Amino acid sequence: MKTLSRLFVLLLLLPISLVAQQNQEPVKAMPGIVAHRGFHRFEGSAENTISSMRHAVDHDFEGTEFDVQITVDGVDIVYHDANMQGHVICNTPYDTLRQLPAFTLKSGETVPLLTDFLDACSKALREQEQRGKHTELFFEIKPLERKEQRYHLLGQIIEAIGKAGLHDDIFFISFDLDACMMLSQLMPDVHVAYLEGDLSPKQLQEKGITDIDYHWSKFDAHPEWVKEAHDLGMVVGVWTVNTPEKAQEMLQLGVDYITTDEPLLMRKWLAY
Repeated sequence: MKTLSRLFVLLLLLPISLVAQQNQEPVKAMPGIVAHRGFHRFEGSAENTISSMRHAVDHDFEGTEFDVQITVDGVDIVYHDANMQGHVICNTPYDTLRQLPAFTLKSGETVPLLTDFLDACSKALREQEQRGKHTELFFEIKPLERKEQRYHLLGQIIEAIGKAGLHDDIFFISFDLDACMMLSQLMPDVHVAYLEGDLSPKQLQEKGITDIDYHWSKFDAHPEWVKEAHDLGMVVGVWTVNTPEKAQEMLQLGVDYITTDEPLLMRKWLAY
């Protein structure tokens, strides 16, 4: 009799339990964490270096971001700013840049050639595969005013990626709309995200661009763009999020990737 009574009580409570589960908010998927310019705040490292990339991969962040510029004589380097000690990089020969004090970074490393950087990426990712992890390479292409220089840069980038065997590991990002459109045509099976934030997801897709990666302020102004992008099958990234409050806001919006200068802290912030 006691067993039957307990069963009766459980049956009465079951619908209540189901209603409670239905009323719960859906659990948000955890966004991937992208180390901005690599994990450069790791002790002894510096932005956009092989060591900062390596630290990001060693910590198994979902992405590591880096920037690429081209010199006037067609040498591709991994460097963020358009200028180096007053020299406009796209108007300056590589040998001139190599003589500048700024060419040696605070980590003691020199500004890496893109080919050397990608070779190091390939080695780091192959080693990472052995522990069942994967870090995406968020490859930012800096804007160029001269079309012929842009064509030259994109051609060299595609060739370098092929030689390094990294075709499946690349996620292109750029403020250069023309570069995004060209890459989407040349490499249609590779993610390409626009960074400027002045176009809606629908407008971007109409231009053939597959994904978006906007500053958090753009999503503050247009939170509906996250759902719109997802409905269109686009990946949504956000940059550069460096506070726990903003991290939680972006988590609730449902973005896919968060770029940050604080990747270790981001893991804690997203786990709140």
